[in-house]
Amino acid sequence: MREMANKVALDLKVNGKRHRLQVKPWHTLLEVLRDSLGLTGAKRGCDDGTCGTCTVNLNGAMARACRIPIDRAQGSKVLTIEGLADSGDLHPLQRAFLSADAVQCGFCTPGMIMAAKALLDRNPNPAREEIVKALGSNLCRCTGYVSILDAIERAANNGGEPPSSVEWNHPEHHRADALDKVRGKALYAADLTMAGMLHGAVVRSPHAHAEVLDVDATDARALPGVVAVVTAQDVPGLNRHGRAIKDQPVLADDRVRQVGDPVAAVAATSPEAAAQAASLVKVRYRVLPEVLEPSAAMEEGAPQVHEGGNLLSERVMSWGDVDSGLAEAELVVDETYTTPWIEHAYLEPEAALAYSEIDGTLVVRLPIQYSFM
Repeated sequence: MREMANKVALDLKVNGKRHRLQVKPWHTLLEVLRDSLGLTGAKRGCDDGTCGTCTVNLNGAMARACRIPIDRAQGSKVLTIEGLADSGDLHPLQRAFLSADAVQCGFCTPGMIMAAKALLDRNPNPAREEIVKALGSNLCRCTGYVSILDAIERAANNGGEPPSSVEWNHPEHHRADALDKVRGKALYAADLTMAGMLHGAVVRSPHAHAEVLDVDATDARALPGVVAVVTAQDVPGLNRHGRAIKDQPVLADDRVRQVGDPVAAVAATSPEAAAQAASLVKVRYRVLPEVLEPSAAMEEGAPQVHEGGNLLSERVMSWGDVDSGLAEAELVVDETYTTPWIEHAYLEPEAALAYSEIDGTLVVRLPIQYSFM
């Protein structure tokens, strides 16, 4: 009864089927689709409407599901990538994405296809410039966009049918998992669930450099729904990792060395309980001098971030007599150059699902390139 009191009634039609749900009032349409209905084709990426991975059709118009509150979704008709094809066959846009090889990692693909559908619904034969503009708020990291634009042009200019010379279902013409990706059936780490699973939250440092004096998780552990709060004291001897030198703590013990360093981790029965518990963990710091630039780290008298000094390793490579070459050169340019900070723009969120098999084997499923490191 207490749980029901914290929920509101939601009535809407999704992919032609009516649903009457009890949902949390602060949830968005995206959370309803993913968590209540299991429609993970709408991806959770940025959670602020920037990336476009959660694009759906709401009452005939394109919408970012992560930006739609419950009251706006009440009584609505929603179309997601899972309901795009009326029958078991593919929608023309899905076939065109396959034939143009417009699918790589596939995380942006459902949102791209739904945004393209909204465009073709209002303009069945758009110019390429119009396609570019219509997809301006849908980000893609892999494809370079050209193949995506080609696919939408192909769907528009061929009545939705790929050229007869291209058999989209031939294994040589698309990736092995491309079919699931255009249908929104491909699962990514944040899409994975298990019955009775716990949710995690991490307590992170607000300081670039500080000594950790004390971590008090008493209030967090007492919160209903919290199963565990873990600090560095809970992982003795196993709390260091790293590529060149194993000096990176899993959970900060003596010091934090960057903003965002993890200090504690919470496991709880709901995301809300985990987040609230993380906010209740009290950490006492003694703030230390910051070192924010590599050049400053190498200066004499610079604060030492690590016990062994600020220099991890050094390699000197040279060919020939460098001093003579510089002395004989007609022009020597000696400058310091800087470049802007560049975001890689990968869209899939940091997520993991971990569980133990019956034989005790620990299984961790997550998006990562070097799992064994």
